[in-house]
Amino acid sequence: MMVPVSRKPVTRATQCGAVLLAVLLSVVLVGACGSRTTGGGSAAPAAAASEPADAETPYEGTCPSGENSRPLAKTRFALHAGLELGAFQRYIYKPAREGKFRANADNRGRTLAKAAVAGLFTAHELKVAKGFAVANPTLCNAAQSISNNFTALVDKLKNGSATEADVNASQSSFDALRQQATQDGFGFNEKNVTVPGAD
Repeated sequence: MMVPVSRKPVTRATQCGAVLLAVLLSVVLVGACGSRTTGGGSAAPAAAASEPADAETPYEGTCPSGENSRPLAKTRFALHAGLELGAFQRYIYKPAREGKFRANADNRGRTLAKAAVAGLFTAHELKVAKGFAVANPTLCNAAQSISNNFTALVDKLKNGSATEADVNASQSSFDALRQQATQDGFGFNEKNVTVPGAD
């Protein structure tokens, strides 16, 4: 004999709780993947072991006018910019274009939670990429512009108020960054990325 199960309607509080849980889970997962290891872990590749501990840290200063001061800056910028673009396209731009952020969309809360987690990942990758863009002041300024735009979008994704226009504005910023990067010799391609907590 089957017992009927009653389903409660999904409320805004439930959606906010789901987003908060997803953000908390992503923070815990990122914290658990720290760079310090204890015995029993696999050995890191030789190239990664020879880098200083802060080689992939986000850049938080102003845009300088000097030359390239970090090794392999173009390659590393292209990697992190490609990861950020891939996560943005997969978890934010495509769902928004398909109407999955609209108020009447099926699984809207789940889609917004995934987008919020991916937004945090994308914002982090953007900060790291900006750290490698400091060799070129023009590219650094473009990265700062998209960083400001994207921070506002992530905030809207967290509280569930993101619209398709907000996502399109961020896509335009990504396009401008990509165009400027290509002109300055820092071209990058979208990378296929899976964000933990967003799948």
